[in-house]
Amino acid sequence: MIDIKVMGENIRRERKRQLLTIEQLAERAGISDNFLGKIERGEGMPSLPTIDSIACALNVGIDFLKSGAEQGSEYKFISSVMDINAMTDDQRDRFIDFISTNVRFFKNPTEGADSQR
Repeated sequence: MIDIKVMGENIRRERKRQLLTIEQLAERAGISDNFLGKIERGEGMPSLPTIDSIACALNVGIDFLKSGAEQGSEYKFISSVMDINAMTDDQRDRFIDFISTNVRFFKNPTEGADSQR
């Protein structure tokens, strides 16, 4: 059984985390913003296709909306990509440089140790 109140809270929390307005998410999900507001408040039960549309628009699974439990590596990866996209160009360049340096080190750990001597 789906707890509509919990699902509505999870939709609202994730929408806000992604910095989306009700109007933006409703448009992505193909529903009215009024209906999305009702869903977020736990008023009435949306159909499974509507729940699926909202989940797809938020890039999460239906299980996430039902329980709020974080998902596996796919969810974490998508969240990370969204966070990276929010960075400035300078922050993104420094982040990529940091990752590249660590990838090179872990591919050849002796190379990093030799350069420190």
